[in-house]
Amino acid sequence: MQALFFENELVIKDIPVPEPGEGELLVKVKYSAICNTDLEIIKGYMGFKGVLGHEFAGEVVSAGHALSGKTVVGEINCSCGQCYLCLSGRPTHCSNRTVLGIAGHQGVFADYISLPARNLYMVPSSVAGEKAVFTEPLAAALEIFEQIHIQPSKPVFIFGAGKLGLLVSMVARLQGFEYTTFDVSTEKTGFAASLGINSRLVSELKAEEKAEVCIDCTGSSQGINLALSHLWPRGTLVLKTTVAETSKPDLNSIVINEFTIQGSRCGVFQPALNLLERNLVDPTPIISGRFAFTDIISAFESAKKPSSQKIIIEHGA
Repeated sequence: MQALFFENELVIKDIPVPEPGEGELLVKVKYSAICNTDLEIIKGYMGFKGVLGHEFAGEVVSAGHALSGKTVVGEINCSCGQCYLCLSGRPTHCSNRTVLGIAGHQGVFADYISLPARNLYMVPSSVAGEKAVFTEPLAAALEIFEQIHIQPSKPVFIFGAGKLGLLVSMVARLQGFEYTTFDVSTEKTGFAASLGINSRLVSELKAEEKAEVCIDCTGSSQGINLALSHLWPRGTLVLKTTVAETSKPDLNSIVINEFTIQGSRCGVFQPALNLLERNLVDPTPIISGRFAFTDIISAFESAKKPSSQKIIIEHGA
């Protein structure tokens, strides 16, 4: 089968179709999407070599299962189910986990993938494939509001109006929060505003303006320290982005102001699918390009542009 392989550079090559292990199903990938994590991996994040990609929608081609022939999306963490973390209800942090297209597991920029059946969720018939591919990042956005309690009347600042920042903003808007999304780019804040998102330029943010919760979707040391500087004492900073070059936040300000720091990663898929099915969140305007799989290297070049949002890969028949 054809796959996008990363080892110092991106190349399309032929590799064997994966053979599903016990409890796994073979999935034919129909749609995938480029995430910022993929861009960070090719900069050195996680030291991953192999087939990239973790956002997808596909069809189960393994026979004899309730999901056979169904369109599915899949959670990216493949856990053992037996270690301390799994048994204590933290399978996404499994000591023995592999992570789809990120750590020890072949990714979705390929004709086929194999995933545990328990990771797969059937996509409602009303949700198109290029919309379903947003399930994973939308679940990640929802995870913030699973992890911490935010009073809707208290101000929330979201830093970064990129792909993930926009999804977080859509969820905050849906839940009635008093939120503002900031970015340094006029183009990005303008695009966010066109989607009905309350957005402003960072340059317009006054020193005295503060929030109870700041959500960083930039992954940069500048963005994190900016968020810290606009957080009320004993407020919460949510860190939502992983990058190759680790940031150095102002640790003194965290101690002095008794800030709570909340890391936030993967979320549960079913609530995200529910939002997509009910059209309560429509992420499709975030799509800024569609590429055939045969042109996926050009798709990566497009995804690297600062103005780019979500790039969708169509894998064909």
